[in-house]
Amino acid sequence: MPLTLARRGVGILRSLYLSDAFSHPVRVAIAQSHVRRICLVTRSQSLRPISKPLPSTGVLSQRLIKTYATTTDDNPKKTSKTKTSKAKKGTRETKKSLSTERKRPGKKPLTEKQKEAKKEREHRQLIKDLKEAALKPPQKLPERRWNLTVMHKLPEAMKTHGNQTDAFRAATELAKTISQEERERISALAVANKNANEAAYEEWIKSHSPLEIKEANLARIKLSKLTQKKYRPLRDDRLVKRPLGAFVIFYKERVEPGDFKHMSIRDINAQIREEWRGMTETEKEKYLQLQVADKERYVREYREAYGEEPAFLRSGKDE
Repeated sequence: MPLTLARRGVGILRSLYLSDAFSHPVRVAIAQSHVRRICLVTRSQSLRPISKPLPSTGVLSQRLIKTYATTTDDNPKKTSKTKTSKAKKGTRETKKSLSTERKRPGKKPLTEKQKEAKKEREHRQLIKDLKEAALKPPQKLPERRWNLTVMHKLPEAMKTHGNQTDAFRAATELAKTISQEERERISALAVANKNANEAAYEEWIKSHSPLEIKEANLARIKLSKLTQKKYRPLRDDRLVKRPLGAFVIFYKERVEPGDFKHMSIRDINAQIREEWRGMTETEKEKYLQLQVADKERYVREYREAYGEEPAFLRSGKDE
């Protein structure tokens, strides 16, 4: 019965803290209540509850909020603090990097000597790249009879002359006194070497594509201009011949019959140029059509040989 009253909150039992009151056996709690009532009557003292009063709903809710609060990013205060600290850290790093950049010394301009050295290095690198692109044909065997004769007499001259220069001079003198039999034998060797060189060259040329040979010849032209040394173009029948203009076609037509053999090149050029200028537009029409046909031939063969469009078509400009 007292336990039921206490749960319903009847009378003085409303203020009891039930978790503390019922932590002991119920009979002990009832006995304590009777003793306190007797003491209250005998001593005229106010009734002191066994436990503390219950906290209010507002306080309890605050305690629960604090008790079950987590440390995740859902906490707005902590999130704002974290963002603020990150922003401050980023600001400090930015200031540090800016200060470092200010302290870093600027790049010093090159002196005239350094500029010349840099230019020389770039020039040497360009020459090296052009030589690599120009390709190197196989080494030729000696074809000239005189050179073969001197080489044939050089071992004999080395036996009597220790100095190489003196031996070469002696071999040159001995080459002038060879017999007819030796001369014929050396001539046959020269022909054999020439045939061997041509075969080796053709095999070497065919080992490269026509486009590689074309680019090699362009590199050789540049090398001739930069080094003041003659780099001969590579011979390849697969290379596409450039289209001829109307005047060049007319020039070849006039020269081929041999009517100007008695004249110099300068006079021939002047004579044919005057003839071209004196022709009417109708007379020139023939050569203009030949020019168009030869240009079409060039485009067709260029595509077949090199596998790409001619330069004037790639750039969109007419040649």
